Order: sequence, then C-alpha cells, then structure tokens
Amino acid sequence: MKVAAGVILIIAALFNLFAGLAYLGGGAATSGLSGAVNSEYVQQNEMTSEQRAELDRVTKEVGSSGMGFMAFGVYLLVSVGILIAGAVFLFTNKKPQFIMIAGGMAILGEVIGILITAFGITNIVGIVGGVLAIICAKSMGGGAEQPIETAE
Repeated sequence: MKVAAGVILIIAALFNLFAGLAYLGGGAATSGLSGAVNSEYVQQNEMTSEQRAELDRVTKEVGSSGMGFMAFGVYLLVSVGILIAGAVFLFTNKKPQFIMIAGGMAILGEVIGILITAFGITNIVGIVGGVLAIICAKSMGGGAEQPIETAE
C-alpha cells in the first residue's frame, strides 16, 4: 500500500505542477488586465463619477481575485516538491511525520481547488493519495524504537 500511495502522490504532484502554473499565469493575467482597464488611457474617456466608482470597485475585486489565484498557484508549486519528497519517504519507509504533512497538503490543495473551480477527476487523485499517505504514515508509527532485549 505504501508503494501505491507513493505513486498516487507523484501523480498528484504532476497535476499540481500543471495546475499551479495555470493558476499562477491566470492570476497574473487577471491582475494585469484589471490594471490595464483602470489605466489612465481608459479613464480619459468621458465617464460619470458613478461609472468611475463602479469601474474602480470592479477592478479592485478582479485584481484581488487575481492575487488569490497567484497565491494558490504558488501553494500548488510548493506542494509539488513536498509531495514528491513524501512519496520518496513512503518508498523508503522513513519519516512518517513528513509523510503526514505531505498527505495533508495534498488534501488541502484539492479542497481549495474544489472551492475555487469545480470537482473533477484530478481532485479524486489528490484526495486519495493524501488519505493513503496519512494511513500509511500512521501504520509506520511515530518512530518509537522497540526496546532491545538483553540476555540474562
């Protein structure tokens, strides 16, 4: 089961890599577009004060959502390394605490992704990988050493 959990974590890491790049690029494009809309060139057109206030409100909302997408993209990119390291530790049967953190990050990333967009097959892979990693890490124990029996 540890090998299966590790392979699923690596697959989830690949999905997170591509999703993280997409969120980072999409967030940057959204933030840039909101800045362009609010530029002096657009503002020079004749607009009433109500229209300008509405434009300012909308561009602030769009700009902040772009920053949120970028932050989530960075989280996903950071999780790629942690998930791969967690998979390696699963393969070598070491560091159960780190594996639990990697599993938690996989689950958290998928839950946030579901809240931002929609539920999909890639979310299932991340959630299953995270849950299996946590189960395997708990079965490893906390690293407590067994007492050595001495000959009497």
